[in-house]
Formats: sequence, C-alpha cells, structure tokens
Amino acid sequence: MTILQGLKLIDKYNLPHPRWEFVKDSQDLKKFYKIKDYVGWTIRTVEIKNGKWKNLYVNWLAKNKVPEKLDELAGKQKGRALFVVYPSWKWKKGGTVLIEKQRTVIEAVKGEIEKLMRKGILDASYYFKNNKLVNFTEEKDFLSPKIRKSLLKANKIKKNNIILEWALTTQNKLIFYRAENIKKAGQLLLEKYQ
Repeated sequence: MTILQGLKLIDKYNLPHPRWEFVKDSQDLKKFYKIKDYVGWTIRTVEIKNGKWKNLYVNWLAKNKVPEKLDELAGKQKGRALFVVYPSWKWKKGGTVLIEKQRTVIEAVKGEIEKLMRKGILDASYYFKNNKLVNFTEEKDFLSPKIRKSLLKANKIKKNNIILEWALTTQNKLIFYRAENIKKAGQLLLEKYQ
C-alpha cells in the first residue's frame, strides 16, 4: 500500500482527517484557498511515477509560501510526483491504531508521535479483541472512553495488518493522517534508521 492508497483508504471509510487536497503543483490548488489553518500548512510527496522515491515534505509552512514551495518540491521531483496539501496542527496526543484479524491495538503518547515512533516512549496502550477492551498498560484513562471509541472506528477498514497514525490536536480534534500495511511500515522504519 502506498502513502496515497492509505490516505484514500482513510477517505473511503470516512475517518476524520485534515482537509487535504491532492495536487501535482500550485496550479492544481483549489480547496486550499478556502481552508483555514491555525499553525500553517503541510506538503508531502505521496506518489512518484517512473523514478526513485524521494520523500520530500514540509510542515508548518505559512499559507502565502505554499504555492511557491509546492512548485519547488515538484521541480525536485521532476514533475513526476503527486503531493498532498493540508493544514498542519499542534499535538496534544498522538499514536497508532494497529488492526489485525480479531485484535486492535491502540498506542498513545503525550505530544508528538515521534516520541512513540522514534524513541519508543509509550504513555498508554489498549488491546481490544472484537472491539472489547481486554487489557491495557500504563494509565487506562490516558485516552478517554470517547476517544478510544472514535479510534476504534478505524476497524471499519476491512483489511488486516494495517497501521494508522492519528493525532489529537490542541484544538481537541481527532484526525487520522496516515494508513499503511504493517509490513511496509516496518520496512520503511528499518530503512529510515539504518
């Protein structure tokens, strides 16, 4: 599953996510001009055709800088890439949802997800079997029952071995912003840190 396919999966199952737009360059921007942000914008490469993958991105970019930066990134990808553009956010909490055949695991950390993904810091984890909480570690109320229920909506995705990344913003908005096959996610992490 590519990054683009993962984002389209989030769209397909109507999970909450940033208001994003998929574009090749600044000429394709349509929704962007009508969307408000509170800490800037993110541009990420989500697909590249006929060439080696370059994971180019920028976060918390001022709105007036987005078109120019998008065209700069498109130039570096030699016009062969598709980008996603969406409002950035500040983190209250973040984490992952792992969906397996009958088991769902939610992991959470205070602040940015990098603490969990890069440093292995974990504030809470919840183990569900057939959507029933069977075990947890650390502080059970780190995530409220309402947030846990909202995160379990990711189970609408009828695929196994999927991991989704999520954030609870400082504006108390829950969003999913990445979904990928667990095997592919593991490969990407190994490549990143070798």
